[in-house]
Amino acid sequence: MIVKGHACFRRAIFFLALLMLACFVSGSAVAGALDEGMLAAEQGDYEKAVRIFTPLAEAGDAEAQHNLAILYRGGHGVTTDLDKSRQWFLRAAEQGIAAAQYNLGYMYDMGEGVEQSDRYAFLWYRKAAEQGHSLAQTNLGVMYANGSGVAQDLKLAYVWFNLAAAQGYSPAFENRQVLAEEFTDEERESLRALSREYFQKYVMPFQNQGMMRRPRH
Repeated sequence: MIVKGHACFRRAIFFLALLMLACFVSGSAVAGALDEGMLAAEQGDYEKAVRIFTPLAEAGDAEAQHNLAILYRGGHGVTTDLDKSRQWFLRAAEQGIAAAQYNLGYMYDMGEGVEQSDRYAFLWYRKAAEQGHSLAQTNLGVMYANGSGVAQDLKLAYVWFNLAAAQGYSPAFENRQVLAEEFTDEERESLRALSREYFQKYVMPFQNQGMMRRPRH
């Protein structure tokens, strides 16, 4: 029986990439401002990035909210403020930004700037996982495997690990291998079929939506 804190299961680390939405932006002015803020951050001018992202975030732009949360978490261009980071992640997460949902889940998982809560970690990881986020899928699998924030379910853990592994995330592959011996050949075949269904539902629709990290020069 696998217990909470099993050392063989690897969690995904905190996801820190800034986001730029290549499609579905609210007008060329917003897109241009986001691009300018991204460029400033890449060049290390974090104070300029904060100045650009702040009014966009306050006006409701989800990508700017996510980026501002990252800057507050790392103390880039501003004093480190985990509470403000959480607030901006939350606002972006509520607008459906998978990376923000994952990062918020991680904060609750680790008790970083918030009271640790397996329940909230699970809820936010699941939202991100259902949008194809491989790191969230990995951590969701860990929570199912260990019974953290949800009833233990090794089969669902295996499926979520399978989805993240299929996207090339190696810790998920390693976690899946740990679980594989828990099942019979017949069960594994059934879980592979379920994984294909989940992949079509929770990965494929989100692969070409335009959510991209700006390429670094």
